[in-house]
Amino acid sequence: MIRKTLANTKSATYSIDLPDQNRHGMPAPRGTGFFVSPDGWFITAAHVITTNGNSDGPVRQDIDQTWLMKEAVPGQFSSGMCQAVKFEFIEPRLDFALLKVDFQANSNKAHLSNRAGFPFLEVSARTLEEGEPVYSFGYPLSQSEIVAHGSVATIGHSAHCPRTTSAVVAATMDASRMISSTSDPTVYVLDKALNYGNSGGPIVAAETGKVHAFCSRFQPVFIAQNHLEPRLGFVPSIFIPSLYGVVSRLGDPRILGELRSRGILISDS
Repeated sequence: MIRKTLANTKSATYSIDLPDQNRHGMPAPRGTGFFVSPDGWFITAAHVITTNGNSDGPVRQDIDQTWLMKEAVPGQFSSGMCQAVKFEFIEPRLDFALLKVDFQANSNKAHLSNRAGFPFLEVSARTLEEGEPVYSFGYPLSQSEIVAHGSVATIGHSAHCPRTTSAVVAATMDASRMISSTSDPTVYVLDKALNYGNSGGPIVAAETGKVHAFCSRFQPVFIAQNHLEPRLGFVPSIFIPSLYGVVSRLGDPRILGELRSRGILISDS
């Protein structure tokens, strides 16, 4: 099923490259994002565009210098790039950020030729079921470097590493608590870990190709090794830094309200 919708998901999804002062200001991959409308509304995780990498951190002042990049095809310089990006909205509690990209300013790009708008993913407000198959597409292993001679930078290089990850919805909540509130972030837990560069990337229903959530964090776990207690005299634990993926629901009422107020179509299926 993934094969039927993956091409559209890939077309709508980009690596987010922002200036890196440690690399002489060269744009470096920071995360992933995706279009949800043909006129340029673009979703990513809030922590991708803050100065300290936290969802509640200050929004970077150089968002207008963002490069939305796609992986280069062998033998070509790049298969896709968009600029003219501006910051629109952030909700730190949900790790949600909304950007706007000017289509007219990018319509001359080769990968957008003969198009009237950006390729996009349709947002669904439907609640995913436990065990439902989903997948993620993003840029988890991307990197950049500067090759310098003395104090003068000579070559800047970025490598974008696209990856598709299949998963199922392992849970429709992060944890059950005695006291909860409707203001708590609404999330899904996936049975696959997602890496740093996946942040902000889409979580797509395998059967429909619609986007239901975006990558926000992974879940570290300590697993007790009870069988070792008789020999060691205590119960050691193994630390697994990323066992599950925790993703933010686009069906959260606060997110849906922001999207609908901007004319973004929302599906109920």
